Amino acid sequence: MAALLPMLALGASLIVAAASPNGMPPASKLELANSSTAAVLSVSQASIQLEPITVHELLGNSAPMQPATRLNAHFDGSTATAVADLRPAPLATTIRRRIPALWRLSNPKGGSLQEHVKVSIESIDGIPGVLNAADASSLTVPVSVKELAPRNVAIGREQYGLEGDVILEIPTAALGDATRYRGRLVIRVEGY
Repeated sequence: MAALLPMLALGASLIVAAASPNGMPPASKLELANSSTAAVLSVSQASIQLEPITVHELLGNSAPMQPATRLNAHFDGSTATAVADLRPAPLATTIRRRIPALWRLSNPKGGSLQEHVKVSIESIDGIPGVLNAADASSLTVPVSVKELAPRNVAIGREQYGLEGDVILEIPTAALGDATRYRGRLVIRVEGY
């Protein structure tokens, strides 16, 4: 158990950057000027703090150890000894953090949206697919972004848009140093 404790402090701070093909700066609302439908991308938060990883998450389902099918018993006349192999429950291979309602794409002029939103993650230094340690940028941890299917949401009277969640996936094999990590979620709108 002592080997797992250093990983508990792992947490992350993420800066959300909304980007257009024209390279517009991070914003909480971004109007897509090149779009004939004038779609608007909004992000729910400019900064996201992820919860630290806990022992319970690392232990996964924390099922009790299962005895082997074979049990060897020995009696030496005064003491009975039983020997069996115990199979510990497997540790979780991935830690997941869901970020609900990360982005919303709306069309104030009405009509359907043809654009799609893509979300990726990068370090503060711009390295894709990793977060770097807040106190030492050379220390990184790989993170993948799983985008969930966007859902239709009502934005106003007879006005609808799309809203999307993401799940960040961190492989437990990469966790070795207890520190805070940071990086950027990059949100791109494609297809306009």
